[in-house]
Amino acid sequence: MVSAMTSLTAVDPRQVHAPDVQVYDHLSFLCRTMLAGDATGGSFSLVEERGRLGCMTPRHVHERESETFVVLEGALEGWCAGAAQLVEAGSLIHLPARREHAFRVASSSAHFYTIITPAGFESFFAATGVPYEQPFEGELPVPGPVPPDAIAALQQVLTPLGCTVTGPPPFTPDREH
Repeated sequence: MVSAMTSLTAVDPRQVHAPDVQVYDHLSFLCRTMLAGDATGGSFSLVEERGRLGCMTPRHVHERESETFVVLEGALEGWCAGAAQLVEAGSLIHLPARREHAFRVASSSAHFYTIITPAGFESFFAATGVPYEQPFEGELPVPGPVPPDAIAALQQVLTPLGCTVTGPPPFTPDREH
């Protein structure tokens, strides 16, 4: 018996030309949503990201979504429920829903895909990021600490998406692995 979790039969094939996708500066990560939920019947979304050492997220919890990070270049450090793990190019880390987690760039720079399952949360990047008018492959923004008032603004967008910021990043910002 087939589950009716998503409606993949109503989805048309989709080709995406990366240079046509809007890029956002989101917490000093460059992000572009390569596939949104409408292209996958809601089953997943795919976000391409780049960042330099010092880019990191606060600790947070998603009620619905799991995030899987596929590292193409560089390294990420994932943190979930108190345990950290280094993930280098050619590897991935899966951070499940309903578990407190965070991640950071752990090399001079990193390029990675984030698979969000199920789709929907990808709207957060456009809602809270700043359109970036330079090429995705170009110079990376210089990261800095996220001001407390910015966290409050992020939480206003996160709450309807079922995500809660639970604390500051659990990382030393500029330590490269």
